[in-house]
Amino acid sequence: QNSRERPKIGKMRAIPTWVDKVHDRDKVEQCIWDLAFRPDGSQLIAAAGNRVLVYDTNDGTLIQPLKGHKDTVYCVAYAKDGKRFASGSADKSVIIWTSKLEGILKYTHNDPIQCVSYNPVTHQLASCTSSDFGMWSPEQKSVSKHKISSKVTCCSWTNDGQYLALGLYNGCVSIRNKNGEEKVKIERPGGAISPIWSLEWNPSKDEPFDVLAVADWSQKLSFYQLSGKQVGKDRNLGYDPCCLSFFSRGEYLVCGGADRQVSLYTKEGVKLGAVGEQQSWVW
Repeated sequence: QNSRERPKIGKMRAIPTWVDKVHDRDKVEQCIWDLAFRPDGSQLIAAAGNRVLVYDTNDGTLIQPLKGHKDTVYCVAYAKDGKRFASGSADKSVIIWTSKLEGILKYTHNDPIQCVSYNPVTHQLASCTSSDFGMWSPEQKSVSKHKISSKVTCCSWTNDGQYLALGLYNGCVSIRNKNGEEKVKIERPGGAISPIWSLEWNPSKDEPFDVLAVADWSQKLSFYQLSGKQVGKDRNLGYDPCCLSFFSRGEYLVCGGADRQVSLYTKEGVKLGAVGEQQSWVW
């Protein structure tokens, strides 16, 4: 085989180690809006209905359902040191939980929380809504909030914790510093008809510069430097993407959405194949 040729990969099968169909008290199936692993991989937290479910990743045992929100939980995130995690809800509140599953702090916005993300270095928490985003840190008593012109659908911190990328419903990406000030604005070709629905910085420490992966509803996957300069070309996905996530070392990424499956891609966005199918959209 010519070493320059990419090996042909057929249908890849991810083998489920465990499955849990989540229901509420009335036996109605619940949508899972978000998932986050504890950094050591020992636990998985899931946003399901108005609860946060905590699972043992080895066998799928439900360790505890956490009740603190009064409406649908849309987003969850774990701090990189594994000591805290956060949940954001349609009830307009963010709850900070300890690794011992105790709620220790709650703060609110004026609108439902769309996404949350912990700074990997300072453990500052970003929480975003349709009208603003907030920054909370353990040493601050108040949450600093910043108005924004469009709904924030997704957010991600750079590896050094210096910048926060916000994906907006109007099709733009806004890159902010730790004080919330906009440093770079990326305007995507699709504009307002192509909302940004997921983005994430490549976590690799080996890349020569920070690389931001952006998926929008023009069915494109694109990559950018911190300066806003595009890296490589747009990759056509062929479906509306709802979520993307890099492998922990950044060598691959997975993406899912309206095609009801999860697909594996190289870090440059070349599709390798589908790794799992679902009955509905993958969020």
